[in-house]
Amino acid sequence: MAGTTHPDVPEGISVRRWGAENGDGLVIDVDSGVSASVHGIGVEPPDDASRANGPTWAYIVKDDGVTLMDPGHLGSFDFLTDGLKVLGMVPSDIDRIVVTHGHWDHDGGVAELADASGAEFWAHELWRAYSPYSYGQLLRADSSPLRVEMTRIGERMRDAGPRTYGGVGKKPAGTNRQPGGGSRDKYDEVRSALKVDHALEDGFKQGSMEYLHTPGHWPDELTIRLGNLIFTGDHILPEITPHPSMAYSHPADLAKTLPERYRKSDEVWGLMAYLKSLHRVCQLGKGLTVMPAHRLFNRNEFRMTDERRGAETIAFHLERCDLLVDAVESGHTDLEPATRELFSYRPLTDSYHLMSAASEAISHVELMEETGDMVVH
Repeated sequence: MAGTTHPDVPEGISVRRWGAENGDGLVIDVDSGVSASVHGIGVEPPDDASRANGPTWAYIVKDDGVTLMDPGHLGSFDFLTDGLKVLGMVPSDIDRIVVTHGHWDHDGGVAELADASGAEFWAHELWRAYSPYSYGQLLRADSSPLRVEMTRIGERMRDAGPRTYGGVGKKPAGTNRQPGGGSRDKYDEVRSALKVDHALEDGFKQGSMEYLHTPGHWPDELTIRLGNLIFTGDHILPEITPHPSMAYSHPADLAKTLPERYRKSDEVWGLMAYLKSLHRVCQLGKGLTVMPAHRLFNRNEFRMTDERRGAETIAFHLERCDLLVDAVESGHTDLEPATRELFSYRPLTDSYHLMSAASEAISHVELMEETGDMVVH
């Protein structure tokens, strides 16, 4: 950001190093309100990953040892260690690596960091249960009519041309890049080989940190409370609303290995689970600063928010349900036209973006099926 004016810095934040306008390379200190020291690093994604949400924010907490949350993508290790150097740290200073949930921009960098640091790997117990399965295997486990229709739409678009996500490699600079097929395969391979040293359960406390299970965006999502901070991963984000999962059924071979409390998959998958988790975080107290995994800093400004963002996210999804009802009542009764009407403000010109939008539409339909407000034929 040489030659530019630095933006205002919010109370409770101090900047160790400025970075790019989207937060890549930014290194900060954060006041936790307790004795724990907290730092944040905007970990830039590698070239074959999407930059739509900017960096993954890795947080370092010095309290009962040193904890690093969400090291970022596979291939982002050099960006992470560069940020650690600014803090006067090296990988071997880290005692444990915690991931907020099992998505590639959060846990993709665990293996590289664990190898370099010797740190333990901590994740929610569902992360461990799901780790033998690729992302695709989990998502193909359910064959509901809506899911079958979404698959048909995706296959039709793939037949029409290359898929942006999972089918190509690096795209030109400045485009909305997604992981290429090779990168995705490598991620699945590396992830499945990881061993969890400590499987976290809801309510576990370590030093001043409390780990809360907040499923919905993804079933193993953790929100971590420390003093006046809540580290929300992708559960609550500034500027954008996280993508809710769909209400999947667990594969039969997986379901029988799960603790009884997770066998009812509707408790951890789907929009209803997400709304319940958001409500829970809203009830944690007032004046809690959200430390998100994305969009903490964007367009050359800090985008600070608090627990009230959870209530805003609930309202957003309920409004989206109303908009989907409007789309259906106006004659868009099949999945693809209803999705395109719901997302009419966004071009859905490739299979990745259309499938992503369709899955979000499905999550809202499933919620309304559950509440009796919509029927699927």
